[in-house]
Amino acid sequence: MSKFLDDFLITMPTTQRKKLIELLELQQKEGKIKTNYELQAELEKLLSELDGKSNGPTFKARTQSKQTNSKAYNANMDEIAFDLATLFEASSTIDRLIADNKLLSKSLLASIRKNVYALQTKVNRYKLIMKNTDGFVDGIHEQFKAPEYIETNETVLQSLRKDRFDKYLDSTFLAENVGDALQLAGVETIDQLRTNYGRKLAHINVLNRTGYPSENPNHTIDQAIDGSLNTYWAESILVDQPIKQNINDLWKNDYEEVPKDGALCELEITLNGVTTVSDIHFEPFCAYPLEIVSIYGYETEDMNGKMYELISPNHINPMQRNKKSVNLMTFQFPSVDVSKIKILLRQENYVSENFIVNKDEAQNMQLWRKLSSSEQLIPDYKNPNETIAEFDKKNEITGWSVYLEKLKEWALSVNESGVLESAKRAMEAIRMGDYKNPMLLKLQALSKDKDNAINNDEELKKSWKAVNKISYLYGAYNISIFGRKYKNHSIMVTEPLPLSSNANKIGLSTVEKHHHIEIDNAVSDPITKELGSINTAQITDIEYYITYKKNPNASDWIPILPNDKKYVYGELLSGDMIQGDYPEFKGQSLIQYSFRFPIVSNKTVVLRRNGVPMDPQTYIISNDGKKIGIFSKYYSASSIYTVDYKPADEAYVVVLDYENNITPTQYIDVNGDTGESFESADFNNAIELKHSPYLFRNSLFKYNEKENHYAQNKNKTPEFPIIVRVNGEEFKNITNHATNTYDTERLTENEGKTFAQIGKTIVFGRPIDGAKIENITVDYYYVTTDIRLKAILRRNSMEDESVTPALYSYSIKCQSYDQEV
Repeated sequence: MSKFLDDFLITMPTTQRKKLIELLELQQKEGKIKTNYELQAELEKLLSELDGKSNGPTFKARTQSKQTNSKAYNANMDEIAFDLATLFEASSTIDRLIADNKLLSKSLLASIRKNVYALQTKVNRYKLIMKNTDGFVDGIHEQFKAPEYIETNETVLQSLRKDRFDKYLDSTFLAENVGDALQLAGVETIDQLRTNYGRKLAHINVLNRTGYPSENPNHTIDQAIDGSLNTYWAESILVDQPIKQNINDLWKNDYEEVPKDGALCELEITLNGVTTVSDIHFEPFCAYPLEIVSIYGYETEDMNGKMYELISPNHINPMQRNKKSVNLMTFQFPSVDVSKIKILLRQENYVSENFIVNKDEAQNMQLWRKLSSSEQLIPDYKNPNETIAEFDKKNEITGWSVYLEKLKEWALSVNESGVLESAKRAMEAIRMGDYKNPMLLKLQALSKDKDNAINNDEELKKSWKAVNKISYLYGAYNISIFGRKYKNHSIMVTEPLPLSSNANKIGLSTVEKHHHIEIDNAVSDPITKELGSINTAQITDIEYYITYKKNPNASDWIPILPNDKKYVYGELLSGDMIQGDYPEFKGQSLIQYSFRFPIVSNKTVVLRRNGVPMDPQTYIISNDGKKIGIFSKYYSASSIYTVDYKPADEAYVVVLDYENNITPTQYIDVNGDTGESFESADFNNAIELKHSPYLFRNSLFKYNEKENHYAQNKNKTPEFPIIVRVNGEEFKNITNHATNTYDTERLTENEGKTFAQIGKTIVFGRPIDGAKIENITVDYYYVTTDIRLKAILRRNSMEDESVTPALYSYSIKCQSYDQEV
């Protein structure tokens, strides 16, 4: 920044010329300059003087004594006014440039952050592939901090945005990305802190804290809920040693498992009466991660009513536990009606600050409270592209300090000692500020070396003392509290996923959050056989489907269950897709539904009506475990029916094979010729195809179960061969397709006219006759698939409108026909 400022100040004469013209035109309007000739003459005179200043200020000290010379005095004032006007215009220009640079930096930082998330996704993808030894050797990972694969083309979504039974859903049913998670589309969001016109509905105060608070009126706690990101609440706590304190010894509280180290602060928000709350957003003000330890809600203002543990370190719901970040933190939970909310936050990170203070005031608490509220200890971290030094510099150049600094430099250069001393005193006044007791001011040391410098200087030791303090910084740009209502179901469809075009088996894993309700009649759980273990029921669910077709209908979306789910919980019964004759249902008055997956056993099934388990005598399950029929006399059309069960193993894998009508396609170029063409090989003596060649293993290899690998049947030729020609001559394929590898020594076979195919890459040998690898044609077959994932998020309750499931991330892994091991 200093170089930027110095470079800019070189251009000052241009700015000064502009200001000169403006001032002269003003004098002309006031009648001081009567003709254009006088204006031109005065301008040339002043410009000549300006050129002689060598880019310095126009001010020239005129020494006076005894009677004041008003003409000289006015000339000095005019020069000062001119220099200041010039300086402030230059400062405004610098501010504009800094603002533009800041926006550009933020944009670049956002791009970098997105790239970091993309790298994290790639790392997770490789972890996914590396830890699987079951033949799944390709995959993708999607996290909703920076999603990459969500389909956003409305034209495409018109045909894909359909429910389980092909019912069209409009754009309002698209799932929303909130708090780095996918959730139900919102119907209504109510700001519980402010009205639509900005009037405050709540009051916030700091209830308790560890350490001594700052006293800076510019960053009060009210600014944390004013809805503006241009203001913020901040506190800097100065202590001698890192804080270790049990808050139970300091104040009465309801918190559990609270860490004992770091600066703790308890906020209390009093709402406008009993208010529905389901979302709390906290945007921290900090340089280092700030932790939201706990959030508690209270039904009454006196806290004698019901208490709700909304967020805590060991909450029963893992998604309602404490978070730590420097970015926006979103907390969601089933809606509660509360009048008061308490938030406990913790800053465990600190920095060391060095001060030089008056020896007599070193133990003065008022001094340290003033210092803890210093702007230097509370810089605005909202601008991450701007260092503290740059921030201070920007503030400095908008006032007198630059003028006085430049005036001091100029006075020193021309040996104007009187002006120099005046400038020095002015600079010191600016640095010290307008305080009643200047001795209470601190001069912040630049490094710990200053400690020794003070202690070794006998004169300084008499009056000043070097003190080291630890500073904890925390605060909030904005705290928002909402009551939200959601749709009953929403949908997300991905773009075609970058998986192998030869994929034949697909698996899924997810990270989700769900909600449960309490029920009255606890019975023996048919799954775990434990009494009273099902006194809660899951009322949210996420269904997943895979398709490989470009224009799929309902039957083309194949259901899949994440492999980390041993049971299906809360599956909505909403229709019957299973056709066929079921003798066990004949003669019965039944309302029939189909399961999304075949069940393992009837004993694992729990049918629920509005979350409450139904007696097994009220329904019947088909012999093949694919359907359920509810006896009509126990059926209510106004109720919601869900089912829990243990699914068969086929639920966890989607198989794409000939039974699913996958047919290899021969590569044909834009001219209608077979084969993909290349002018020459690259520097690695290889080429990369547009598609992965298809190789049907079942016809070419026999699987050896004892040795757990494929063995090639040399008596058979590939049904879909790969033919590579170089300069019209066919090369020999030396690939070991059983292991998807090749022996480099075999590349010398056939006089070096060989190739190996690994995925999309063709690696060539080096012909002995020195022929160049040019005019290449590769004739091959490949499988065209359009693999997409669809997620349908559901809330299976009409009453709990503020409840939503959440999907934080998913991973898809796949096998391909030419990658099995």
